[in-house]
Amino acid sequence: MKTMIKIIPALTCALLFAGGHAWAQEPVAPDESLPEPLPVCQLDPRDSSKLAVEPCRPAPPVQPRRSVAQVIGRMPAQPAPSVVPTTPLPPSPAMPMPRAPQPIGSCDTGGCRDAAGARYNGTGNATLDANGRICHRNGAFIQCF
Repeated sequence: MKTMIKIIPALTCALLFAGGHAWAQEPVAPDESLPEPLPVCQLDPRDSSKLAVEPCRPAPPVQPRRSVAQVIGRMPAQPAPSVVPTTPLPPSPAMPMPRAPQPIGSCDTGGCRDAAGARYNGTGNATLDANGRICHRNGAFIQCF
C-alpha cells in the first residue's frame, strides 16, 4: 500500500509535466448526491417559438465579459474666430449702389411707372430703368440694382 501511495503522486506529476491531465483521463463515477447539470438551451427544430428541453441553462459566453468604465470626454474649447475690421468701400462710378425700393404708381402693357414718374420698361418681375439697370418688381414695390 505504501508503494502504491508513492507511485500515484509520481505518475500524476509525470502526466502533468508531459502535458496530460491525470484526472481527465480517469473515468469518474457519478456521485448520486449531486444533481445532474441542466442542458444548454436550444430551440425545438419543429417549432422555433419553443425550447427543445425545459428547464435549460444559457450557453457559456464565447469570451469572458469585462467591465469598462464609460468615459465621456469634453469637447475641446474652440477659439473665437478673429474679427477683421473692414471699412466700407466707397461707391464706384461704374457700379452704383442699389436704390431703396420705390412704390409702383401704375403699370401698362410695356412696363410700369413709380410714384415719382420714372419709367421701368419690361413685363413681369424683371424690368429695366431708363439707365439700363436691371430692376426687380416685388408686389407694389420696384428696386433697381
